[in-house]
Amino acid sequence: MLFIEPNAGPAPILQVIQSAHREVSVGVYYLSDRPILRALAAAHRRGVDVRVIVEGKPYGMKPWQVQKEERAIETTGASLHLAPYRFTSHGSHWAFYHAKYICNGHECEIGTANFDWSAFHRNREYLYVTHNSSVVTAANAVFNADWNNRRAPAYTHRVLVLSPGTSASQLLQVINQPGPVDVESEELGPYRPILDALATKGADLRLILPSSINAEDRRDVAFLRQHGCQVRLLPVQPIYMHAKMIVGNQLAFVGSENFTQTSLEANREMGLLLNGSDIGKLKAQFDEDWEMAR
Repeated sequence: MLFIEPNAGPAPILQVIQSAHREVSVGVYYLSDRPILRALAAAHRRGVDVRVIVEGKPYGMKPWQVQKEERAIETTGASLHLAPYRFTSHGSHWAFYHAKYICNGHECEIGTANFDWSAFHRNREYLYVTHNSSVVTAANAVFNADWNNRRAPAYTHRVLVLSPGTSASQLLQVINQPGPVDVESEELGPYRPILDALATKGADLRLILPSSINAEDRRDVAFLRQHGCQVRLLPVQPIYMHAKMIVGNQLAFVGSENFTQTSLEANREMGLLLNGSDIGKLKAQFDEDWEMAR
């Protein structure tokens, strides 16, 4: 089921925690939301095995802020790992643990939202809660691999939109589908394969970014407009565009991936491909955001 912020609040995530019988696994860039922390503490008290992975060095955060986050998580009784740089046999590393998901034994929430106040009260975010056994098994396998500092099983890349690995090709699949495509993202790039695919859509592309984008992203916006693409910027108030979403007539994507080389090739990221009734919901929200953007 698709949930849209800031309308849904933390309820979809709280439900995953509250319905856990044996375990809850949280893999998220940042966790400070008090209702979520309280729910994790309650789960621990009733005997649920609560494990949390967060990014050890979030961009722009001071060490004391990270230490405060760590203390708040550990106070719940959860077992905590800070995600270090992870090295593969090829020597590449994960720049950030940027995924945003939570799973129990029978359901997962995967989406665009960090677990903090802003995500549920002022950001445009998309959260997807699923009981699909293939997705639940794959997401839990990724968490367990990350917890044990191992590479995620190969099959998880066929079920999830997962970085590092295959996410760029999956995003290109969504962008390149026939017909118009609507995109919401916090960042544009630069990542040449994605940028060129967006430019190729021409007038069939509508893209919304936050008005706070940097100079590099503004140059990329100019590049897309030169190719006939429609681009608007959403004011940062009252809703900040933090979502990462692509929707066309047949296929959609929501997840933690930004359209940057770091995100798609180096970070731990997780998303989903969606279809069916979710297409209409995503398009309807995009149309509302398009009217607010300039």
